[in-house]
Order: sequence, then C-alpha cells, then structure tokens
Amino acid sequence: MTATYLVAVPSLADTFPELSQIPTLANHKINEGKAVGDPLDENAAYSAERTVHELESLRRIVPELTHAHLEGAKNRAHILRAIHATRAIGVGDILVALDEIRRTVDDNRVMLQQIQVTVQQQQVILQRNQAMIANIRLTKRNDMVPRDGEEFTPLQKITSGHGRDLAIQASRQEQLHLIPPVTAIQVAEVGTCPPFWNPVTDGYTTKDIFQLIIFYNDDFGIQPTDNMDARKSKFRRWLCS
Repeated sequence: MTATYLVAVPSLADTFPELSQIPTLANHKINEGKAVGDPLDENAAYSAERTVHELESLRRIVPELTHAHLEGAKNRAHILRAIHATRAIGVGDILVALDEIRRTVDDNRVMLQQIQVTVQQQQVILQRNQAMIANIRLTKRNDMVPRDGEEFTPLQKITSGHGRDLAIQASRQEQLHLIPPVTAIQVAEVGTCPPFWNPVTDGYTTKDIFQLIIFYNDDFGIQPTDNMDARKSKFRRWLCS
C-alpha cells in the first residue's frame, strides 16, 4: 500500500501569494504543495530545505523577500521532515512507545503513593511508640497523686482516629445529645494531649467524659449503666495504669 500524506502541506506560493509576483523565484519550487492523499515524496523534505537555503541567498538581492517569508519556508521544511520521520519510525511504534511511557508514569505514581502511605503508617507507629513510652512515666506520676488533692497529668493519645462510636456505646439514651456530630469533631494526632484538659477530675461532667472518650478513642472501660462516680473512677484508674 502506497504511503500518503495524512495532512496537507501548502506551497509557499499558497501561504504567501505575493511570492508569485517575484519573477526571480519562479525556478525555486515555491509552487510545490502536498494535498491530503498525495503519495509521499521522498525528496520533498530535502527539496524544501534546499529552497530555504536558496531564499536566504536571494534575500540579499531581492528586497521583497522578508523575514516572515524565510520563517514560513523553514517551518514548511520542518513539517515535511517531521512527516517523513514519522513514517520512517512508524506511527504504530510511536504509539506503542507513548503507551509504554504512560504506563511507566502511572506505575511510578502508584508506587509513590504506596511509599507515601507506608511512610505515614511508619510515622503513626513511631508516634504511638513514643507516646506509649511517655505514658509509662506519666501513669507512674499519676499513681502518686494523693486522692484528696487531685492534680492529674494527661496521658498522650496512642490510638488514631476518634472515639465517637465508643462514646455512643458508653452513653444512655438521654445522654446522646451531649455527643457532638462527626462533622464537629477534630481528630487529634497520636502523641498529643487534650487541649481542654482539667487536672481535677472530680469536677468532670458526663459531657467531659464523652469529650475524653472521643479524643483518646478509648472508652476507659465505661459502661452505659455506670453512674457519674463510677465513670470518673474508671477514668482515674486509666490515668494511673
């Protein structure tokens, strides 16, 4: 099957009609153009490049030749050379190569995302281990707090996420309105302490306990049937263990 031009490449005379009015240019192939479907001319690119060189020489003696004419001739030669180069390589080969490049980019993107997830997971594990080590010291300090003079130190969060579901499970029906909606919860990072911390636990309310359950993502062993004294007692036991 004869290879043909898939796009039209107009002649210089078609692009710049004024060139046809310059007699000197009649023998420099300014009227050669390629239409869609014309058979590929193996000499077309070379011929176009030769015309560029000839016009560059003529410009010194033909004042009507402008820089725009020369640039147009160069662009036309580049287009023809690109068309012939594409045919030499093969459009199919180019498409296969582009697909391979695309797949490689996609694979690298997935790999990068996996690495980022792994790094984030490792950071969470590291933060959790650091928090657990810090909590060993803090629980010992809290265990030494006199029961008649509460001044407890907050432990660091070691469980990622929030404990809203745990707060619901630890509540009674009439207490559910004290639990904030999910959209109002700002999930704390592992290794942090409650910004609303009150060292005197004896004054805690049901809402305070729910806030702590949500922050720490831990129910402290609290059951729905526990009264307020039992809830505070279980939380104090958690602070010391």
